[in-house]
Amino acid sequence: MENPSPSNQKVRAHVFVSGTVHGVGFRLAAWDKANQWGIGGWVEEIPDGRVEIVFEGTKELVEAVVRWCYRGSPEAVVKNVTVEYEKPEGLKEFIIRRSHKVRVSPSISGQAKTINILIFIGGLIKENHPQDESLPDDSLWGSVQKYYNLSDRIESVIKVNYSEKDGNIYLAQKFVAEQLDPERLGENTEENNILRDRMQPWWRSLVKPLRQSLLLQGLGDLVYYAGEEGQSAIKLAVYSQVLESLESYRPKVEKDLRKEAQTIKVRLHLIGESLGGAIAYDFLKGLFSTKTPAENQEIGEKYEFWRQAAGYGRIELGSIVSMASPLPILMMRSQQVIDTFALGETLLADEIGMTKNAKEIIWKNFYNFDDLQAFPIRPLFGDNPGIQDIEVDGNLWFNEEIHAHVAELLNRRVIS
Repeated sequence: MENPSPSNQKVRAHVFVSGTVHGVGFRLAAWDKANQWGIGGWVEEIPDGRVEIVFEGTKELVEAVVRWCYRGSPEAVVKNVTVEYEKPEGLKEFIIRRSHKVRVSPSISGQAKTINILIFIGGLIKENHPQDESLPDDSLWGSVQKYYNLSDRIESVIKVNYSEKDGNIYLAQKFVAEQLDPERLGENTEENNILRDRMQPWWRSLVKPLRQSLLLQGLGDLVYYAGEEGQSAIKLAVYSQVLESLESYRPKVEKDLRKEAQTIKVRLHLIGESLGGAIAYDFLKGLFSTKTPAENQEIGEKYEFWRQAAGYGRIELGSIVSMASPLPILMMRSQQVIDTFALGETLLADEIGMTKNAKEIIWKNFYNFDDLQAFPIRPLFGDNPGIQDIEVDGNLWFNEEIHAHVAELLNRRVIS
């Protein structure tokens, strides 16, 4: 083994770990340790049963994490560790590589049992009825399930309900819109309220309702979710409900992870309306993208388990339906997305569990061109063949055309 560089320089350690190191959380534990210490690189399982890792960072930290490899994750049994020091590439992030070379063994019967889970995530604000959250879900699902007896093939249906306090966003928006209404301001003659001539050009008759209905009463939930505090609160409300429902399947999956042959997998189908579509996207990206950091501690352990399960093919994406999605706007929260778009590049659908060259439609996105917050999505993913944008008219939840599309998608993607 070559001598590493002096302690004030960056070093790169290329490590191979053998023993019982597959299926015991070794990669996830290495990812966690490297991110705790600010070390770049990657970890990957290789077909010969070993784990291959590259660590890049300061000499002191890299040597410390190499020493950790001799212990590994709690359930690992490490027999041998080999290390070679190489020239650093300048890696800053540490990721888990999910190698296509490592194949999951088929079950004894030749096919793993699939558990289909359907998740409804609605928008945060329900117009005029902020507490009435189940009506649209019930209408769509009630219509869709009749097409192909889908209720007999989907094991669990999760309908996310926001907490009562989240209804305050609707009330807060309403209050702001009322306080800033031009008619109300016009009646205020105090010296601190200076108004221009009330004679206005014709186009102001268009601007006024847009300002009041779209900006003041329509974008509050998006602004709230774009903020750190709001995003944390909404994710906690949504993710905790989904993860709690998945807990009943966790013992089966944990047991299966210790087996050589795969006998079970969980397949997720998500339907998101308005902001719910963006929340569903974030949830999937957290599960399937190695670049996405873990969620907060309140849901972290459960979430990390399913991230690990995704790496071993025990949880997968079945289908996505989004309606009136503001996702293209909310994507701009991410510096990674900003940099990607600035270079004229598109996003990768495999970060949410889709394949680059899908053979069939997996994601159907419905939008009404008259809705100023609803957008197509497919062009942002390089016209991925697994994504379909569909322009429709009228109410999205109660639209029979959409019901037929959703039923077709679920019938095709619900696999027993």
